[in-house]
Amino acid sequence: MAQSSRARPEEPHRQFKVGSKIPVNLDHGKIEDASVRAVIQDDDGLKLHVDVVGLDLTALIDTQQVVE
Repeated sequence: MAQSSRARPEEPHRQFKVGSKIPVNLDHGKIEDASVRAVIQDDDGLKLHVDVVGLDLTALIDTQQVVE
C-alpha cells in the first residue's frame, strides 16, 4: 500500500477541551499561556482557537504549537 505524499507526521494523541489552559508557542519560541475557545477539525488536521491570557489577542493555531 502506497502512502500519500501529503501524509502528516503522527501527533501524540492529546485531547483538547474548550476552557483548557495550555502553553503555546506563538512567535518563534515565545511561550504564552492560552485558553482554548474552540477545537476545529478541518482538512489540514486539528486546529485550536485560543485566547492568549493577559493579552487582547486570539489566534487559530496548529496543535504542533502547543508546548508539552
